[in-house]
Amino acid sequence: MGLFFSLFYGTGFGLVGGIASGLLFGVAISIFTRLQRERMEAKDAIFEGERVLFQGPANHFKNREGIGGWLTLTPSRLAFRSHGANLQNQPVNLSIEEVAKVTRALTLGVVPNGLRIQKTNGQEEFFVVSNRQQWAKLIARQINHGPSQEW
Repeated sequence: MGLFFSLFYGTGFGLVGGIASGLLFGVAISIFTRLQRERMEAKDAIFEGERVLFQGPANHFKNREGIGGWLTLTPSRLAFRSHGANLQNQPVNLSIEEVAKVTRALTLGVVPNGLRIQKTNGQEEFFVVSNRQQWAKLIARQINHGPSQEW
């Protein structure tokens, strides 16, 4: 925005306008993120009748679209729920028995925030998450213990 304002209104206004725009955008994204977290998070540690082991914001990549939403790990499944502002809003439910392997991955080959879920049927699901190491560790632990056991 600073470059845009500089081209049309001069360097001084461009610098001030760019900083102000950046700050306003940051505040708007922070508010949006907080509202989405409050809306999606299972505050009582129960998700659709199951105990929540871990949860957090995520993007699920499906057919080249990054679908924003919320990822939840329970004793029996890994569930993704879209926040609704996407073209593809179908929920994803992977039972622990369907998950063959979980690996950390690089998004776009460079960003260390990817989580690749390899299913027993050979298909893969790809998520972008915060705390990918913790996600991978907890999902692997649940795979090893089985869906009926909690750790």
